[in-house]
This record gives sequence, structure tokens and C-alpha cells, in this order.
Amino acid sequence: MRVERVLDRVDRVAEWLIAALFAVMVVVGFLQIANRFVLNISLSWSEELQRYLHIWIVFLAIPVGYGRGAHLGMNMLLERLPRRPHAALVTLQEILWLVLATSIAWFATRIMQVAQNQSSSTLGITMDWIYLAQVVGGVYLAVVAARRLVTRLTPWRLIKLK
Repeated sequence: MRVERVLDRVDRVAEWLIAALFAVMVVVGFLQIANRFVLNISLSWSEELQRYLHIWIVFLAIPVGYGRGAHLGMNMLLERLPRRPHAALVTLQEILWLVLATSIAWFATRIMQVAQNQSSSTLGITMDWIYLAQVVGGVYLAVVAARRLVTRLTPWRLIKLK
């Protein structure tokens, strides 16, 4: 149960971080519009910052949505299957999510090695900070997928799936 509490806290931190990043994105967008139309001055960095914040939001939100079972899916056929094939297919789905998550994290670390030599055009930050979103999101997604997989494979449901 202690591990479950830690994982729940990680989920809450991710959700708050997503909300905070989105709030910053909205404020920067508002400042850009206000500066452009009121002061007739365009902020050169605002669009790039919003783009990078959006990348971070997406890669943090994927595991949150998956953990909640909120991703779109075609389950008409799945729901008509008998209990055992249904359970096997859902378990395979969890395994594939885990493979996807580890692949994203692994390949993003490779891209980060190249991206550390490139800087963004207006913010001047190295691009490995942007690709770090894929690593963090991939690792977080792997944790969520492993959590769901363990839950599916345990005969007793210590962890409640959402």
C-alpha cells in the first residue's frame, strides 16, 4: 500500500505540473496578444516558449490519460469476447503500452545526445531540455503501464484501476 501512495502522489504532482505549465502558456499567449495589439510590439520568444510548454504538457498528459483509462479506443469487439480472451487481450494491451513507453524514453535519450549541441532560436536553451519531456513522459508512462500490468496480473486487486 505504501508504493500505491507514492504513485498516487506522483500522479497528483504530474497533474499539478500540467496545470501550471498550461497556466504559464495561457499567460504568455495573453501577453503576446496584448503586446501586439495594444503596444504594437511583438514578443519574439512567446511562440517558441508556448510550443515547448505544449510539448511538455503532451508528454506528461499521456500517462495521466492512460492511467485514468481516458484514451480513445475501439472496444466494440473487445467487449463481446469471452472473459479469458478479453483478459488476455487487455493484458497484451498493457504490455504494448509498456513497450511503447520504454521505446519512447530510450530513443529520446539518444536524440538528447545530439540535441544538446543545438540551441533554440529565440530562447537560447539547448534542445535537449525539450527532448527531456519525452524521456520524463516515457518513464512516467512506463511506471503507469507497469502499475496497470501488475494490477491485471495479480489475483487480488490491491491497486484499483481507473
